[in-house]
Amino acid sequence: CKKDEEVAPTNNGGSGTPTTAAVKLSYSFTNGSAAFDHNLPFTDGMGRSVRITKLKFYAHDFHLTDDADVTVGEFHDKIILVDAINGNSEFDLGTMAPEHVHNVELAFGLDSASSYGYPDQVAAPAPLNETDMTWLWNTAAGRIFIKLEGFVDNDGDNVMDTAAGDVAFQYHAIGAALDPMMGHYHIHQDVTAGSTFTIGLKLDVSTLVTSLGLDGMYHNDGSQTQLLLANLVAASTPL
Repeated sequence: CKKDEEVAPTNNGGSGTPTTAAVKLSYSFTNGSAAFDHNLPFTDGMGRSVRITKLKFYAHDFHLTDDADVTVGEFHDKIILVDAINGNSEFDLGTMAPEHVHNVELAFGLDSASSYGYPDQVAAPAPLNETDMTWLWNTAAGRIFIKLEGFVDNDGDNVMDTAAGDVAFQYHAIGAALDPMMGHYHIHQDVTAGSTFTIGLKLDVSTLVTSLGLDGMYHNDGSQTQLLLANLVAASTPL
């Protein structure tokens, strides 16, 4: 996913006095309290040595409210594709008026129109045109909400080797039974005109995988991929 174009705060009729703030979302990745290094295995909550080689997911429909649950910012049509390994993790959402932000809500995955729309992958707007997040041989199946790949490194040598008991896993969450899952995060930030308000979230990869089987290929909308999507919500927390 290419970095979004910068969204600058707007000013009052060209007077030079800003009247809005730019809004961004930034994702970082951790393993507990340590930074996540995708080049190395980590130990999850079940004691498994896990190496993640791919982690990508869609999110959309960003909604900001104040202490009284009044809407102060909304970016319902904004879609982002977060790539923990190779991609950008900071996204421009738009602008908002100066307000206090108490809660940020976003939907992990895609709505039906975005998932099943644009079956011609080339014609889809970014980031829906990411070929790695759909089945090119069956675009009618929709788009992949979250893709997680890697292996359980049983012998601890950071090399996938079935003879040593290592187990590869692939989770491609896709299918009609999948619905976006909502995340709600308390931020508490006063946003001033002319500033940039960055919604900082971190994803703990150990929390993401600990309750998963990590024992094979799940290219579907079944219980394991449903669990992965739920874990994505739970493993994401404010910075």
